[in-house]
Amino acid sequence: MQKKKWAIATGAIVVGALAIGAATWRYARYGGQINALGVDLRQPAAYVATPSLTALSRDLVKAPVLRELLTEDFVFYYEAHEDKLGLAGAIKRVAYEHETTFTDDLMALALDQPAEVALWADDRGAARHWALAMTRGALAKAIQGLGSIAAKDKQLTLVAEVPLTAFGLQSVPVYALSLSPRRTLAIASRGNRVVVLSDPGLLFDNERSPDPEASKVLAKLLSGDDGDQGLWRQHFGLAAPGTRHTLVAGGPLLALGYHRFMPALQALRVEVAPGGAGLRSWVKQGAAWPASPWAALPAQPAACTALPVDWAVARTVLAGGSGDASSALGEMVQSFDGPAAVCWYGKSQLHTPLLMAHAKGPAPSAATQEAFMQWWLPKGATWQAGDKAAGIKAPYGTQKQADASAYRAAFRRAGDWWLFSPDEALVAKAEEAIARRYPSIADTVGGASPVAVAAPAQIAELMKRETLAVLPREQGGMRQAAETQLLPRLADFGKLPAAQAVPQGQPDAQGWVALDWRPLSATTAVP
Repeated sequence: MQKKKWAIATGAIVVGALAIGAATWRYARYGGQINALGVDLRQPAAYVATPSLTALSRDLVKAPVLRELLTEDFVFYYEAHEDKLGLAGAIKRVAYEHETTFTDDLMALALDQPAEVALWADDRGAARHWALAMTRGALAKAIQGLGSIAAKDKQLTLVAEVPLTAFGLQSVPVYALSLSPRRTLAIASRGNRVVVLSDPGLLFDNERSPDPEASKVLAKLLSGDDGDQGLWRQHFGLAAPGTRHTLVAGGPLLALGYHRFMPALQALRVEVAPGGAGLRSWVKQGAAWPASPWAALPAQPAACTALPVDWAVARTVLAGGSGDASSALGEMVQSFDGPAAVCWYGKSQLHTPLLMAHAKGPAPSAATQEAFMQWWLPKGATWQAGDKAAGIKAPYGTQKQADASAYRAAFRRAGDWWLFSPDEALVAKAEEAIARRYPSIADTVGGASPVAVAAPAQIAELMKRETLAVLPREQGGMRQAAETQLLPRLADFGKLPAAQAVPQGQPDAQGWVALDWRPLSATTAVP
């Protein structure tokens, strides 16, 4: 039964890896505030609450489904991570050279207790910035005694005193601990509370002046009030941490920069029981999702997810410019309403998904469609109209014609649906499904209304082919590593059954609704 919940693995692995192994630059490399890049310490992109950071990777390896995909190498990687080893070495050196109250087991004490980790995306969209908050009496006391050391230590320095008097607290010293040329941590403590940031730039600007809004967050995290300490949990609408590992990815992170168009998708949450005894998952909805798109999509996708697009927002954004392109966008976007989806298929490629959206009213003119596609296409690509499909000649992509830099895409309306893919075969198959001449995903979900479906066998096939395609035999070392390490894991992954994620009941007061992972039925013949 537990195998049916295989798809939770993706969210757990991604968010768990982000929580444990984020890597950033040194403080000196920032040319100004990180907040200038859009980081708001009050609103994390992802969040982890764990009863033990040390146990997190070990429990992921033991969890259902994950234990079939991960090996002990996953645990060993984080046990021997350079940041962890650097921190342990720094603690031992400081203890030896300055005869402090630090002990060799201080780090083990810090990592084997409950903690909260928040993560933020950098300007490239990867969640590389992080902050750790915890209640550690012994560790906090040791940190509060660093003042005399920082004045004469090359690796440990006092950045500044951050004034918190406006928040009812005294100023707190913030120390920078350099672990390597690529990593400098910022550390602060008050009472029995400790906060560690992945870089001093999360709190200070280029002139080492505390950022006012970041200082407010630091004050709350160091506060003795449980409500203030829980500002990250409140952001995601979560209760106080329990005995399970809780991993959350916010909607903006999941939407890859397109969250404004999909505000209904607010977050995805996964919980891992102690010892890896079980997995549970939830999705947080900001509004009711539109009707299911599954009847319009060809059966047997590798992975497919509904996109809760807010077309009112899309109309405002896409039709707000000027010129011919804006006019075409304005006319095209009026056609869209209701559900949308994106799907990948095992016999296609990773960069050629099928995109679809529901339509209403008469189709825009051919000229409008052409202007829309010229806006959609990358620079250097040209539009070539066809009887059944519109073609794109672009300076990239796989060789599907005599011209190695060209491939055929299709953009069409079929009934009440707009269809687009760089692989015209997927659009043709979708047309067949809409006309009921080919099985659709709706034929396999048993009357349910899932938010996503996935087939491990198809995903494994797709990932294997794409991996080997970018690792030619000339790259012997990398290809051998992929063949010996990755491909066996993909083979195990491919043995898991196809599944669908079905919301259970109504969302709670915070918008969270539990997901039930059910098997997909076999594709039936369609008249």
